[in-house]
Amino acid sequence: MTSAMQVQPYLFFEGRCQEALEFYRRALGAEVTALMRFKESPDPQMVQPGSEDKVMHASFRVGETTVLASDGRCGGHPSFQGFALSLTVANEAEADRLFGALVEGGQVIMPLTTTFFSPRFGMATDRFGVSWMVYVMPQGQAKGSRSEALARELEAKAAEAVATIERLSDADWKKVTPAEKWSVGVTAHHYAGVLEAIAGMIETVATGRPFEPFTPALIDEMNARHARDHAGCTRAETIALLRKGTAVAAATIRGLHDDQLTKSAQVMSGIPPMTVEQLIAGGLVAHLDEHFGSIRKTVGR
Repeated sequence: MTSAMQVQPYLFFEGRCQEALEFYRRALGAEVTALMRFKESPDPQMVQPGSEDKVMHASFRVGETTVLASDGRCGGHPSFQGFALSLTVANEAEADRLFGALVEGGQVIMPLTTTFFSPRFGMATDRFGVSWMVYVMPQGQAKGSRSEALARELEAKAAEAVATIERLSDADWKKVTPAEKWSVGVTAHHYAGVLEAIAGMIETVATGRPFEPFTPALIDEMNARHARDHAGCTRAETIALLRKGTAVAAATIRGLHDDQLTKSAQVMSGIPPMTVEQLIAGGLVAHLDEHFGSIRKTVGR
């Protein structure tokens, strides 16, 4: 029998794991399902002096999800960079309660607010440095559908992209990215500006309508024209365009049946046909990661 594959977050608290477990129990109602201390290890060589009572391995459940945890090397300086834990809750009152509990001793990154994709969404870092996104699913959405999961992934990443733009200084906005060789502003505006076009491509392929493949030369020409035409774009207009495009793209994705995700077409000449799901993952999500990863690297954030 083939076992089900799982991907589970594993958090290393470098000496504060016991404190973290107790905090998540109080804040989130977490249930500790396993705990092993270094002194209980069958291999004495794995026990560093002074770490005997620290947590070698633990697991805890938050709702339907299992999270793994440890004190790691007990170095005293945990670092949680480049990811966030997304907490989906039933309603606004629950979001308010859990968000308030998580930010006790931590930091609010984006206050809870109504957004175009959720009646309640916020971002915070808890007292240990773990980043959280608290999200209320709009009523009427199919929680278990693949389309819904893809739409939510795009919306969460777009919210992080907006937060990145809002933190940029005027000097940051004018810096040139080594990867694209455009200014940071043009790079951000480029992604924001293609969202609705890619959403249209997704709908065309999903409904089986004829599609004329792009050529690499045409893409290069369009990108160069955009860089010239929008060299003076502002942060405010870019954020507005990004929010509008994300709303259109997410609505397009949510309008798909899961069986439409497997439909395919040749999107660009010279490469194999792409399924609708591959177009969403590549043209929307990975495209965002590429350009905003370049922006964050350029400005050092």
